[in-house]
Amino acid sequence: MKKEKQKDYVADIMQQWYDAMDKEKVGVQPKCATILGTIMAKYKITEAEPRDIWAEALTKKGGEFMDWYKSLSDIQQNEYHEKLTYVQDHKRDHVDKKQLLKG
Repeated sequence: MKKEKQKDYVADIMQQWYDAMDKEKVGVQPKCATILGTIMAKYKITEAEPRDIWAEALTKKGGEFMDWYKSLSDIQQNEYHEKLTYVQDHKRDHVDKKQLLKG
């Protein structure tokens, strides 16, 4: 059985960190970068699966929903509202078509 090579997420994360620090015009001490890289190398880092905010929302009971919703970031709340609007519009279009067929 052939062993798959694991992607080096440590290098990706370190590069993103360097880029963010550079953008903010913050200097990075080489020793700090070495320490951070050494610590991160001890962990198996995998790419996170993207959250399906809408699917999560559908599993929430009435009393759980607001706490869950408030825990979302602004981007995630926008994602929820976009999907909600899409579903409402799609449902409205479907109802309008049914009424046209009856009339």
